[in-house]
Amino acid sequence: MAMPRWSILVGSLNCVALLNAVAVGQSPPSNPVDGISSRYVGDLGIEDDSRVVFAEDFEEPNIDVIGKRWDTVRDRDVMSLNSDVPPGSSGTKSLLMTQRAENGTGGDLYRVLGDGYDKLYTRMYVRFANDCEPVHHFGTCVGGNNPATRWPSVRAGQPTKGDKSFWIGIEPFGKSWQWDYYAYWCEMRGSPPRGQTWGNSFIHDDTLKVQRGKWTCVEVMVKMNHVGNSDGELALWIDGRQVSHLGESFPRGKWVFDKFHPGQEGDGVRWHPAKGDREYFTTARGGDPFDGFRFRTVEKLNLNFVWLYLYITKGTRGRANRVWFDDVVVATDYIGPLRQK
Repeated sequence: MAMPRWSILVGSLNCVALLNAVAVGQSPPSNPVDGISSRYVGDLGIEDDSRVVFAEDFEEPNIDVIGKRWDTVRDRDVMSLNSDVPPGSSGTKSLLMTQRAENGTGGDLYRVLGDGYDKLYTRMYVRFANDCEPVHHFGTCVGGNNPATRWPSVRAGQPTKGDKSFWIGIEPFGKSWQWDYYAYWCEMRGSPPRGQTWGNSFIHDDTLKVQRGKWTCVEVMVKMNHVGNSDGELALWIDGRQVSHLGESFPRGKWVFDKFHPGQEGDGVRWHPAKGDREYFTTARGGDPFDGFRFRTVEKLNLNFVWLYLYITKGTRGRANRVWFDDVVVATDYIGPLRQK
């Protein structure tokens, strides 16, 4: 979706904002003007673009055929093809995952992305039913394993090893139904009472609510660090609007255990692994610059999988929790929302 043409006034304001952002150590605006999808009405033919690594539109007769394009299909019985598709899609089918407490926690689609990449954009459309209960975990998820595995290989509650794995999920957090990251890597932050490391998050915007019943375009960018540096980056777009960008020295904010709060300053607290206890601190004015990401300690670890899944641990028996997926694209450049006719 192309961005509108800015007036001279708005352009001037953007220049001021950029200078101010640089002055305080934050990232300058980086919303691309056009994405790959702008060249393909309804994504028709997008899979043939040289920048596209993988595309899935679920336009097949059954789940068995679709499963041949994925390395792992878990709990196939919870998956079905559905006629509800995102506005502007050229297809007629989407993937529906239906979680029922009496049948398990949900399902997974997992695919290895060849030899891997140092920077990838992953876009997909998702829709939660109006009556869907809060999810425990959910993917849009991308990451890497060294060596690559044909199945999800994640461990909760502990950091990954910098030469072995990392993964980045985009989730609707709990009862708040709020979009944020859920990130595991070797330098992730811990939390009380014993310094356990659960997925770290970096947005915490009360206005960034999931709109159940509506198709949402979710796109995440992950850029690997150079070995020995913390120059890895993350960025997130919701419906084509960039809502987050984090990297070495930007944005400014404050850590509270395993949660980074952009724009906040003052008293903060973190878990000190060596002490086995809390450590209190006060940020600089305007907050401290973000640390950046050291996702890996060896070059062989890179982005080599995409993972779609629904995981609900405490659904209500007799209730169907439905989530739709469609128009998944993984590429080396920004993709953007569907181009409509």
